[in-house]
Amino acid sequence: MKLEQIGSLLPKQLGRRGSLIFFAGVLGVFLLIAGGLPFTGKGERTDSSDICSAAQQRSEVYVRQLEETLTELIGSIEGAGRTKVAVTLDASAETVYALDETDGGDNGQRQLEHILVDTREGQDALVEMTWEPLIRGIAVVCEGADNVTVNAQITQAVSVLTGVSTNRISISKMS
Repeated sequence: MKLEQIGSLLPKQLGRRGSLIFFAGVLGVFLLIAGGLPFTGKGERTDSSDICSAAQQRSEVYVRQLEETLTELIGSIEGAGRTKVAVTLDASAETVYALDETDGGDNGQRQLEHILVDTREGQDALVEMTWEPLIRGIAVVCEGADNVTVNAQITQAVSVLTGVSTNRISISKMS
């Protein structure tokens, strides 16, 4: 059978139907590809500003807790008297996620993927460790700061507790 004979057997509107079928096929392939991509739904969408604000809130909580702990500790040093403490951070907390390494076989390429765990909200990456924020400096204002012994005890206590070098700790007398 020749091609013209096959064309005569098919309905005349095949051109219109054929283009609709072709369009539907292309749309179906597009939807299959898009369904496999890692898109999140509107309710699950995580904005980078949300992540930044959550990290900032964690850092603020860390600073408040550290200031409260230092205020209580310094206040219990004999001769320190009333105390106020201010802590400034150099960087926020850093989270390290667990990775799974897959050997690429003959081609020698390794592939790293995050390990996912099921949570109530869906799946999240497994946290391996969290590094506390870096402390830029600590300022202590207390009534007994003019006493050299008290000043040295406060500096040593703050340095040992936080790991901050003594040149980043300021002790001043409260007025």
